[in-house]
Amino acid sequence: MLVREFLLPDLGEGLTEAKIVEWKIGVGDAVEIDQPIVDVESAKAVVELPVPFAGIIESLCGEPGDTIELGDVLVRVRQISPDGREAELPATQPDAGREVTEHLADADPADAESSEYSGAVLTGYGLHESKARLRRPEGGRFRNRGGAATVSSAEDLAARMPQGASKLLDPTRNSPVMSPLVRREAKAAGFDARHLSGSGRGGLVLRADVRAAIEQLGDTATAVPACDQRGSGESCATGAGDRRIPLDGMRQLVADHMVESHSTVPKATIWLDVDATPLLELRQQLQTATDERFSLTTLIARIVVAALREHPRLNSSFDPREGVIVEHSAINLGLAAQTPRGLMVPVLHGVEGHTLRELRDAVGELVAESKRGNFSPAQLSGGTFTLNNYGGFGVDGASPIINLPQTAMLGLGRLKERPWVVDGELTVRRVMTVSFVFDHRVCDGDAASAFLTYVTDRIENPVLLHADL
Repeated sequence: MLVREFLLPDLGEGLTEAKIVEWKIGVGDAVEIDQPIVDVESAKAVVELPVPFAGIIESLCGEPGDTIELGDVLVRVRQISPDGREAELPATQPDAGREVTEHLADADPADAESSEYSGAVLTGYGLHESKARLRRPEGGRFRNRGGAATVSSAEDLAARMPQGASKLLDPTRNSPVMSPLVRREAKAAGFDARHLSGSGRGGLVLRADVRAAIEQLGDTATAVPACDQRGSGESCATGAGDRRIPLDGMRQLVADHMVESHSTVPKATIWLDVDATPLLELRQQLQTATDERFSLTTLIARIVVAALREHPRLNSSFDPREGVIVEHSAINLGLAAQTPRGLMVPVLHGVEGHTLRELRDAVGELVAESKRGNFSPAQLSGGTFTLNNYGGFGVDGASPIINLPQTAMLGLGRLKERPWVVDGELTVRRVMTVSFVFDHRVCDGDAASAFLTYVTDRIENPVLLHADL
């Protein structure tokens, strides 16, 4: 019987793991070449993966919610010959009858029509079988990504071991671990499965190895606090009703991104209260004249685009390696959005050339997609400036963290009726707080204030935009 293993392919941008979101097939199902079989969530996006060969699903190597590494087995597919019978291994194959993993590599696209393999080429999969074997990278494919913090935890655990078991866990050992279940069970017991000596082929750590280690360690395994495993150096106080929520996927990416921005960018925040009543009146006039809907976010985005053309220093990024400011010619406007996958900033590319209707439609598409959060990596990259409407959460203002590598962000607070002086008379107006956070390495307060007042002046007096057309 010939069984092929479909490994998690390279998802691009240096991503090395993904979480299974949903299986679209089950064990025993017949699949065709390029048939979508699973949705996986990386730190960037949810990706639908097609299987690169046809056959019968032999096994699924993970459950929804499981995290799998680059090169881990996703599914095993039993090969079916054109006459409907199970394909057999060649008679000369020395391991005939055993399970076989076939790695596919790039081939001449001209042969695609006659190939039994996928035409939708994934990284690491192609059209023809490759005889080349993958080289093991330095430190192993499952090299320690946790750094010294993980080693420290292993050494601490080794010190607590019963006498005679001190060689069970070796902080310098980096054994291969294929199964997410094995990694998770070891982690729950307080140690890293990679530090065990695996009994499987090629030193692979099996579930039996983890359970044997837990049995030998006894209560010692749970003595190391989970916080120490993450390198905090401090124990975590826990109670009977406490719930531990791991950071993974998009939440982990956001956390890392926020820490980097907060620790490296000398940010400053300024803000102004602005009378948005004239802009709201303009929106009503537009909708009445055109019988079309325009959101307040779209109108302010139009003003922001004009402001960035007038003040290009804020449409920039900072390169700390070369110590230079990069002013971008294109305006790629990011819109901060709360999605089921967490905070994301999808990007509208090239909006400097958009009409108001085009900008409205582009904003509308992003808002609609935010309900699912299934943005592609391309939609989440390349932003040069971010617009953040946190007024929808019922707050007046904020001092947000800059979305690296950008250098500025404009925030919109909630609309609220307030007493306001207009032409010397006290009246009730719709007012909101507009805040602006900027990288002080890129500009000083005068340039940031000029940008903010440019935006707020045109919210209070939209006719000024005509002078910029």
